[in-house]
Amino acid sequence: MYYIGISAYYHESSVFLTDNNGTNCFLKEESFSRIKGDKNFPHRCLRFLINKFNLKDENINSICFYEKPFKSWWEIFYYSIRYPLQNKNFLINHLKNFNKGSIFFYTDINKFINISRSKIIYSSHHLSHCLYGMSVIKNLSDYVYITCDGVGEGETMSIFIIDDDYRIKKIWTNFYPNSIGLLYSAITDYLGFEINEGEFKVMSLSSFGKPIYKKELKEMFDVNNFRINMDYFDFHRNTSKSFSNKFCKVFGEPYLNINIKANFNKYADIANSAQLILEETIENLILKAIDLSNKRKIVLTGGVGLNCKMVHNLSKRNIFEEMIVPPSPGDSGSAIGAANFAYLEKSKNKVLNLNSIFLGPKKNLINKKESKENYFSKLNITSNFINDTANKLVKGEIITTYYGLNEVGPRSLGNTSIFCDAKNEKAVTNLNLNLKKRGHFQPLAPILLEKDFPKYFSINKSVIKNLEWMGTLCDAKEELYDEYNSIIHFDGTCRTQIVKDENSLTYKVLKSLKKNGSDILVNTSFNISKDPVVFDLYDVYVNMKRMGIKFILMDDGLYQTKDI
Repeated sequence: MYYIGISAYYHESSVFLTDNNGTNCFLKEESFSRIKGDKNFPHRCLRFLINKFNLKDENINSICFYEKPFKSWWEIFYYSIRYPLQNKNFLINHLKNFNKGSIFFYTDINKFINISRSKIIYSSHHLSHCLYGMSVIKNLSDYVYITCDGVGEGETMSIFIIDDDYRIKKIWTNFYPNSIGLLYSAITDYLGFEINEGEFKVMSLSSFGKPIYKKELKEMFDVNNFRINMDYFDFHRNTSKSFSNKFCKVFGEPYLNINIKANFNKYADIANSAQLILEETIENLILKAIDLSNKRKIVLTGGVGLNCKMVHNLSKRNIFEEMIVPPSPGDSGSAIGAANFAYLEKSKNKVLNLNSIFLGPKKNLINKKESKENYFSKLNITSNFINDTANKLVKGEIITTYYGLNEVGPRSLGNTSIFCDAKNEKAVTNLNLNLKKRGHFQPLAPILLEKDFPKYFSINKSVIKNLEWMGTLCDAKEELYDEYNSIIHFDGTCRTQIVKDENSLTYKVLKSLKKNGSDILVNTSFNISKDPVVFDLYDVYVNMKRMGIKFILMDDGLYQTKDI
């Protein structure tokens, strides 16, 4: 009997299926549609699962949507209707899209699975975030759970606790429009990046600036009481712009091209100031959670948790004993939280314990109808393809990976990645600027064996768990500057991933790399900028050809692209 969680209609539609008996399958709609951040109802994901697991009413225990649809629609409508003339365009758009939203979730489901209405259940938005966080830890009652995002069902911040009987209690909430997430998104919009996609670019850009606009931003958002001054924002009345004309009077005209060096410093200062406001706000939110719960272990979920610079900087303030941000804290991961809600409803006080960063389907299940030999030729250099891979890497080759299970979350963690030797500055620069077409202010991420981490990096132990999925930054030591200077960000930090699983191919490649004189690889997602991460063999081949990468490491060997 399967439990299915679904997140859709707003950001990164996704589906998670589990039976808590070793069967787990996490999918994103963008993987099939090839539309980055695809928010549409995930019918392609469902078709995949229906075919693979022969899904029908008889073998589905329940399907859970990650929020309560009418409540989500109504809360935004209710706020907007209070000022109908000011918010006219927003209201018209909100009403026009009524029949395209989650209110018709059951109808959309039944187009693909003829399922009993009684098996369709609904979690709440922030509870789904919280339940995903619970799935990655043990000793649940030791933690206080914080959710912080843009908005969900009218809530922008929530604090939960759980007792020894698995009773989950919401002990505090902050409401729309008072959202630090929407403030940061407005800055993202102002700087010329795409909302819900470009926030990490603002985070990277912030390292080049100074907080000279801190005072101005504190007039827009009260970091102590979590209140926003809506005079500076338009996200409640404008579907195309998040910031108001008054906002532009403070900062000037919006930045349309981040590569204009003449204005770079100014907008780096704005990004830095926004980052500082975010960090002060979340620090105060954590202190509030600790005060209300008397617990100093934190699980942080919601899209704000993706800001790994914030996680790192807060760890230095020693306000908590531990903080865990799960690999996919945004809405996509809430599909897992929704499945957890369904499981909790039926299992009576038992919560799913997944504790894995790899919950996607196996690569051979994705490519049942395709043969890798259609696109690639196997290389038989020696009898040890792991050593062959490491040899090519130290010689400056850039190599893609496509093996094992797919990663959960927005960051490629080895199984669907692009690798190069971090010692080779030419290869690192080529990968970042030419192949991935990233901004010059965005660094690439290092990956290395857990035992080598202390030699090159330092980090507060309170957030060390997050290194397994690039959930935090860490500081570079002098030893890193000596040979791996190209992976260090402007502020002396790195978004590092450690590898612990000795059975993984990533671990074996890193171990072989050490024999060739290098301890660290660059690890970046297997995609071109603005495209989703590759999913099937055709995606793999097309992306390699577009980027001009020849070699790929798969489960059974090292391959080279064919000309077809």
